[in-house]
This record gives sequence, C-alpha cells and structure tokens, in this order.
Amino acid sequence: MSKVLMISLGSIGQRHLANTRELLPDAEIAVYRTHFYTESTLPEAADKIFFEMSDALAFEPDAVIISSPASEHARHAIEFINNGAHVFIEKPLAMTHAEVYEVMAASRNSDRFVMVGYVLRFQPILHFIRKLLHSGELGEIRTANVQVGQYLPDWRPDSDYRQGVSAQKKLGGGALLELSHELDYSTWLFGIPDQVLCSSGKVSDLDIDVEDSACVVMEYGHSELAKRVVVQVDFLQRVANMALQVVGSEATLYADLVKERAYIASPQQDELQSLDVPKMTQGNEMYLRQFDFFFARGFDDYRPRFDETENFVDYVTVEHAAEVLRLVDLAKESNRKGMRIRYKD
Repeated sequence: MSKVLMISLGSIGQRHLANTRELLPDAEIAVYRTHFYTESTLPEAADKIFFEMSDALAFEPDAVIISSPASEHARHAIEFINNGAHVFIEKPLAMTHAEVYEVMAASRNSDRFVMVGYVLRFQPILHFIRKLLHSGELGEIRTANVQVGQYLPDWRPDSDYRQGVSAQKKLGGGALLELSHELDYSTWLFGIPDQVLCSSGKVSDLDIDVEDSACVVMEYGHSELAKRVVVQVDFLQRVANMALQVVGSEATLYADLVKERAYIASPQQDELQSLDVPKMTQGNEMYLRQFDFFFARGFDDYRPRFDETENFVDYVTVEHAAEVLRLVDLAKESNRKGMRIRYKD
C-alpha cells in the first residue's frame, strides 16, 4: 500500500488531498498540519493527522505533497527528499532564488522524483499553442502579451483574504510569486529573456502588505531587440482573466485560457479564424493530470488515468522553478531600481 503525506491543508492542499484520494483510493494518506493552522479534526479523505515534523517523518511516506506557505517550501522539501520520498512542491519553489540551492542539491543527489506544481503545464490548450508556435504558422514571433488577474477577495469567498498566504509578505505572497504560473509558461513558450524591466506595487485599497499588480517586460536579444514578452499579473480584475496574445510576422494569435478558446488573425482572412482547441472536461482536470503524472513517475505499479501521461515530459523541474524565482527576483530588483536588469547566467 502506498503511503502519501500531505503537508498543510489550505485551499490548494484540500484540492490536492481530494485528488490524491481519487487517484489512489487504496493509499494510506496522512496530513501534517503546520504551525500556521490549528484545525485538529481528521480531514475527510485522510487516514491520519500529525502536528509534529517528527511524527510526519516517522510515517515514512513514499510520496509527499507540499502545500505549505512558500516561506516553508524549501525547508519541507529538503527534509523529505533527504528521507527518500518522491516530492511534489507547490509553486513557487521558495520565496527567493537564494533559498533554492540546497533544494537543488538534495534533488540532484536523490534517486526520487521531484517536481514543482506549475499546473498550467497540464492544460491542453497551452500544449496546442506551443505546437502552433513551433509550426511557424505565425511567422517570426515579435511580441507577446500574457495576462492574468482576479480580484483577491473573490479567490476564496468563504475565508478572509487578509489572512491568506497571497496577502502576506512573510508567507511569500504578492502578485509576482502567487501568479508566477504566467512567468513559468512564458519562459516555456518563448525562452529565458536576456533582460527584464518591471513596474509593480500596490495600486488598490486591498488590505495587504504586498504588490497587487505587476507588469514584467521580458526582452530577448543583447545588442538588438529580437522579441518582447509582456507579462501582466494582478489581484484586481473583478472578472477572472487569463489571456494570451502572440504577434508574429505573418499572423496574430489570441487565446482565452479560461474559456479554452483560440483564434488567428491574418491578412488572408477577413474574420478571426477559430481554432479547434482541445478542451478539458472540467476545471479540476488539469490538477488530476498533474497528479496522474506525479504518481506515474513515483509508483511503478500506478496505472495512469490519462493517455498523455505516459509520454509527458513538460513538467517543471526544480531547476526550472529556480529560474522562475530568478525572474521574480530580477523583476523586483528592476522595480526597486527603476531600470532594466540583465538576466544573470
């Protein structure tokens, strides 16, 4: 019987627990409640609950799913990687790039599987778009605009947004870290930039001590600008928005990642051309796909639910998650100094 440990049960942790039970109905699942929580009731779908790290380690889990605040991710990951577990780390990998070196070393020195939870990598429409970009149908990519936003109090209507991780600097909150999914998939689609320019800050009356919005300009090309990708993230939009526009030399792509729709505008067409985009059956599917892949890589006897799982390769490694954190750090440095910052090799 597989043994799985869930670390922390915030909103994303609860989703991960339910999905783990669905995919591993016979597993022994334990929950380790960190000191940020005081709930002592055994959660539905769990078999055990721990409140001390020593008890969690004594459980000797085969796999660990870390959903604690970002300020705790690195510490928890190192502990269980070094104790021989397969480890899933919810994004971001840590709060700053300076914190990731020990995690990377532990991962390199282990034969266990370690991945970071940038779940949009499991959204079918993004794979469709990446294939389209590589096909050359748009021509040479010139610019791209990536947007994500949702009003923070609407994220979890049943809880006080001011008490959540997203709203607190000490726990790794702020739009840049919390919405770093877009920085991840932007680098997946377009590559690591050569320099970064950022404007970020708090422009709303939200009761938070972190930035509620940021605009990150990623520039490609050293002596001559070859491509520009603008990533806009915020806690402000009253209607949830995840959008992508890619401008090529031959055509322009428009995509709505919430509605899973994509269109191409080109001189050959009088109207937008609607694309036949693969869609998920329901919103939780990409999370199920994520753990279907994690368990398939971790457990030899696990039978994947999705056909794509067996040959999937586009998950986020610890090394790439560290590069996303480097981008976040450079964006914050750029905003602080009011200047472009060269990406450091």
